[in-house]
Amino acid sequence: MSSGLNEDFLDCIVRLEETHIQQGFDEGYEEGLVSGREDARHLGLKLGFETGELIGFYKGCSALWNSALRIDPTRFSPQLHKHLNDFHVLLEKFPLLDPEDEAKDGIKDDLRLKFSIICASLSISKKQLEYKGYPNPSSNLDF
Repeated sequence: MSSGLNEDFLDCIVRLEETHIQQGFDEGYEEGLVSGREDARHLGLKLGFETGELIGFYKGCSALWNSALRIDPTRFSPQLHKHLNDFHVLLEKFPLLDPEDEAKDGIKDDLRLKFSIICASLSISKKQLEYKGYPNPSSNLDF
């Protein structure tokens, strides 16, 4: 009879331990969801700001170059005209209102490449185009 009592006692201990493990897991999971959502929100804000800043900068450069073309259409070579047009088309295709559009990363890479080509063609260094109005997008931003 004492053997049955020991088994019941051990079963209770095992069940109690399993219950505490499950409760700890459930609490940790819930806190992880809350923490993960907050981290994702901060990261999304940071990346959205960086993307908006980059696209805005590119649109400003494009507008400036296109204004120069309207004033003097012979100012740039035909090849540079094509690069400027391609750059403008890429900017128009960028999905600003659909952040989940998977094409945005490819377009952003294409814009960076086209921008580098245009700057090289115009003998413009990155130092000359350094933006000093707001913090560098690669810095740690706290929201």
